[in-house]
Amino acid sequence: MKCPAIPLALLAINLAAASPSPALAQSGPVGIGFAQAEEGTWWCRDGDPGKAFSCALDKCGAESGGQECHPTTWCLPAGWSGLMTVWLPEFHSTIALCGASGEAALIGALKALCDGSPDVTRCDLTAIVDPDGNHRQIDDASWPGPAIAETGKPTEPEVPEAPEPSNQ
Repeated sequence: MKCPAIPLALLAINLAAASPSPALAQSGPVGIGFAQAEEGTWWCRDGDPGKAFSCALDKCGAESGGQECHPTTWCLPAGWSGLMTVWLPEFHSTIALCGASGEAALIGALKALCDGSPDVTRCDLTAIVDPDGNHRQIDDASWPGPAIAETGKPTEPEVPEAPEPSNQ
């Protein structure tokens, strides 16, 4: 019997989140909270989830052009975090994943999420945030989704202009 990739990837991230990073151990644990609107994702880091979400929602409200903002993801410790745009036949969404023990673990978990969703046509890794809060925009990491593997027909979705995510 096959095990779904998504639950295994989430289990790996949760286990990684339980192991504090050496960078975080010196000053106490710092978490990361994400807020999303239709056209973007914002985040802030703090040891208190309420403060991190409040900050991320404030940034979202100020930069989203009036779109409704929602708190979406929280991790303590923040660990390695990443954003991935997931393309489906009719729309796209952004997944925020955090708490990974390293960059390779983060990328592997995001790829597993992509591979484990049968309707996905493509996934684009768009940003990585290291345990110290340093943000790196990613422009050249994409994976075909399972829907492409089944049909053999690649699709080229329209990529709308979106505000660049910001960090604290």
